Amino acid sequence: MIPLYASLLSQPSPVGGSLRTLCSQLSNVESLLLTQDQRLFVSARDGVYELVASTGGVCDKRRVELAVDGVPGPCMKNGITTDGDHLYLACARVDQSDNPLVRTVLSDVNDVEQTARGLLQLYMAAFTFRVESWILRCDLRRTPLAFTDRLASLPHDVVAGGLPANVLANGIAIDSRTGMLYVANSAPGLAAAIYRVATDVAAGTAARAEIWCRPPGCRPNGLKLIDGSLCYTGNGLSSSVLGRVPINADGSAGPSEVIEIAPLKLFDDFDAVGQGFVVAELGDATGLQAGALRFVSHGGRTIGMLRHAGLRAPCAVAVAKADCALFAAGAVLIADKHEGRVLAFKPDEPWREWLRA
Repeated sequence: MIPLYASLLSQPSPVGGSLRTLCSQLSNVESLLLTQDQRLFVSARDGVYELVASTGGVCDKRRVELAVDGVPGPCMKNGITTDGDHLYLACARVDQSDNPLVRTVLSDVNDVEQTARGLLQLYMAAFTFRVESWILRCDLRRTPLAFTDRLASLPHDVVAGGLPANVLANGIAIDSRTGMLYVANSAPGLAAAIYRVATDVAAGTAARAEIWCRPPGCRPNGLKLIDGSLCYTGNGLSSSVLGRVPINADGSAGPSEVIEIAPLKLFDDFDAVGQGFVVAELGDATGLQAGALRFVSHGGRTIGMLRHAGLRAPCAVAVAKADCALFAAGAVLIADKHEGRVLAFKPDEPWREWLRA
């Protein structure tokens, strides 16, 4: 076990282990999802893929088609989540001007890799042009897999006065007990907030969204439902934060609580384990420093850091709970924007024990 003093007094310990590549060439890889039955999905610019075991310890990429009227294929495929039977995708598109001068000066931000520099371009464009977002749904019981349902269009299908004009849907999480889907709006300015959308709507009816919580001082990014609270990562002007918002009995948001804060860093997605969290740190605010994984205790301190020559820009992480053909229980699966890779990290002890506990 990790000694108590390590989380209270010492600097974060280096996390050692072995790293291998499962697949690469996923342009602008963004999110990673590991279902309860250990199916692995990843979102990237060209679509959502299920990764399945192949020969030699690598994997095949099976694309989940996007077949929803009114949702353009060239859009940002961001957060993904599941409630067991359905896979949900948050996608967004910045409607840039068709003016030739604008297109010459400003490249299409929908194709820009979302690193520190790319995010700056994206936020600048979101201040100027209209942003539209959609929540799509795929039935995992059908083959071939395809997103065929549009659960919500944002900001069109909203309660009166509920949302600002621009919604850049990013991380998502679903509470399968209540059917509520939580969406992080990472648009710049006052629009940044966490919204919720009811998923139990009649077929052919668009769900409506409402503002649920505004985490102070940051644009929310990754979301996870953990023990009756919605945990989130977010990025502000000078620091990144890992936080928690309790869900009250009536479904409303309780007071936001900061778990960990990192000056001049960029947090992306994260996963929860028994003793804390594993956070994907994309890099620093300048885009010059390589990224890392943070191992954060429930008490709110980074007790371990994974820095590796093969790890450049981690944006999403998932910890395997059971063995499967592609990886073993306790493996830390990582989406890395460098060369669009999905990696599997096998940590040394005692970190393997810390992840299992």
